[in-house]
Amino acid sequence: MQNMKKRMDKFAHVIEIIGGIGILIMTLTVLLQVIMRYVFNSPLTWTEELARYLFIYLTFIGGGLLVYQRGHLFVEVIFNNLPDKVRKGIQIFIDAIVCGFSVYLLISAKTLMGIASGSYSTAMHIPMEYISFSVLLGAVLIILFSVCNIYEDLKNLKKDKEGSQ
Repeated sequence: MQNMKKRMDKFAHVIEIIGGIGILIMTLTVLLQVIMRYVFNSPLTWTEELARYLFIYLTFIGGGLLVYQRGHLFVEVIFNNLPDKVRKGIQIFIDAIVCGFSVYLLISAKTLMGIASGSYSTAMHIPMEYISFSVLLGAVLIILFSVCNIYEDLKNLKKDKEGSQ
């Protein structure tokens, strides 16, 4: 099962690289827009739209990674002062709630893609269901990483229980 953890780490690393490339493209796109607007006095119509859609994708990809890395905000002062078993139980409960919410988000994203079908973005003429797909992708990543975290926590809880006997 250690193999699963290694695979998830590699997968998370690939997503980090994709996110980094997305941030680079978004930054270059905005820089190009600034140069075209203020230096050449001829703004491009598509750059703002591309930057916006990249930002949407990066938000949902980043949300999935934060779930995996447990990087979301919480009150550390209270959480870290709880007994170890209680802390682990609360973490599993939180991950289960996040996973449940993400299942709802996944269903809603699928509905949103159906609603957006046939619509196109103004400047780039991208089908809007591709943009709506970012929500679905983020939900899938959050579910996947939540389940992985729950599995690891239960495995560690079982190992701790066996070690104390």
